[in-house]
Amino acid sequence: MVDRVRLACGVTLSCRTVDCDAPQAPPALLVHGVNANMAFWHPHLVQRLRAVRRLEMYDLRGHGYSDMPASGYTSRDLAEDARGVLDARGIESADLLAHSFGAAAALQLARLHPERVRSLVLLDARVFALQSALRLKDWSGFERWRGHFARAGIEFAPEMEVDFHLPRLLEGDLWEEVREGLERDGFFVPQGGRRTRARQRKLARETSAAADVRAPVGLTAEALADVPHPTLALYGSNSAYLPTRDGLAAGLPDCRTALVAGGGHNFPFTSPEETAVNVTAFWRERDARREKA
Repeated sequence: MVDRVRLACGVTLSCRTVDCDAPQAPPALLVHGVNANMAFWHPHLVQRLRAVRRLEMYDLRGHGYSDMPASGYTSRDLAEDARGVLDARGIESADLLAHSFGAAAALQLARLHPERVRSLVLLDARVFALQSALRLKDWSGFERWRGHFARAGIEFAPEMEVDFHLPRLLEGDLWEEVREGLERDGFFVPQGGRRTRARQRKLARETSAAADVRAPVGLTAEALADVPHPTLALYGSNSAYLPTRDGLAAGLPDCRTALVAGGGHNFPFTSPEETAVNVTAFWRERDARREKA
């Protein structure tokens, strides 16, 4: 069921609940990354996860069918939004499953409101305090990916940083040609049509999001020591964010890491089965430990 939840701050978010197959299952809150929406969570992944958790997912502010305020896109702001979703659903604490910059918001929620979090699964997390800059040329798949755009007349400089540039450049019908080639070549393609891309460009051009996502707002390397929750940092083996993984492993008190073979940044969508295997195994292990305690 998809509905609208109005937070105390006045922002309204589009939310969805997927009931669990098992009665009395604990809840999990799914937090997608920047320039995505709830459709990022692959239907196969959702079906596998609902076997062990009741799933609460939502479009971040500025994304999907949620409101797009002019400001408020730091990881701390997004953490407060996540807390508001939990409040609206009457959830005292939840397992958090978060991708990319959504993982920074999840870490902030765990740091600022530890009682609201049971555990963390961070999927190809990007934390700017641990990895401040990422250039396209640092990504192993860049040249192959860039070739698809070059054939459509869209150029990406190797020195360009990975952030909000893509939505600004993807204009017009050429994108459909690029989209088909990317899909055939096994690359992740953002879900949604012209409306989605138009909103992504508006987010980049007309809000503070591009600057806000870089603001540390307390989420420093040292602050990770204040996040005691059991954590799984799951990354694609071809991820450009492995330095963040190493920082998380070193800084979080209870963190294990795992790799999805051949996965890139968006492996939860492109490899939903392997993602589900890792996530459900982690949750089931935590459940077993709680039962023994």
